[in-house]
Amino acid sequence: MTTNKHDFEELAAPKAAAKELGISVATLRKYSLIVERVTGKADYFARTKQKARLYHQKDIDDLKAFHRLSKNSGLTLQEAARQIYAVSEKDETPVAKTKTEYTPQDVMDTQQVVKLLNTLQKTISNQNEAISSLQKQLNVIQKQNEDLIKAQKQLAAPKDNTDKIEALPDISGIVLDDKKPKDPEEKCEEVKEDMHKSQAEMHDEIISKAKENAKKRATANVHRTLEDMQLPEQKEHWWQRIFKF
Repeated sequence: MTTNKHDFEELAAPKAAAKELGISVATLRKYSLIVERVTGKADYFARTKQKARLYHQKDIDDLKAFHRLSKNSGLTLQEAARQIYAVSEKDETPVAKTKTEYTPQDVMDTQQVVKLLNTLQKTISNQNEAISSLQKQLNVIQKQNEDLIKAQKQLAAPKDNTDKIEALPDISGIVLDDKKPKDPEEKCEEVKEDMHKSQAEMHDEIISKAKENAKKRATANVHRTLEDMQLPEQKEHWWQRIFKF
């Protein structure tokens, strides 16, 4: 120790002391820290102005014994240091151990996980509602397009009025005509032709037909005989014969 050393004693630098001990400078530094910790004296070894350790010959001899004991006895470095430096465990200054607490930032607690899951579930629900609304609008637009296409086809196709023409009443008996009665197909063709006539032409044709019918009626009355003009004989009922009324 430095307290018992004479001022004229030569001190060894860490490199020279490590060479004499047969160890590296790093191992010497490690041994020195253990000795200072076991003895409880941070200034156990002499130091330079730059705080570098210096070793007396007594220090080197103690470190040799310490190194030999730790290698051959199976003791730990702290136990070997206590035996060499004759320090009991109760005299050793306890070294406070700092407990390192790990609080990873990337790990969320349960409440944060539940909150995140609820947010995701709400987002998915909103997206499903939006998709459903868009699907309904698409169905409406598709139905409107189908109706428009159907209406365009109906406008483009020619109207078939055959059924309506056939449903018209037969007025052939009203017009006195010696011609052969017309079948439904001929009447349809005639009506179709009349549809293309103008209003004036239709009016003239009706007047002409009326005059023709009036003339035919007058001619028919002229050819009536006297026999046709006589009143029919009044018949006598059977009950008049019995009661002689």
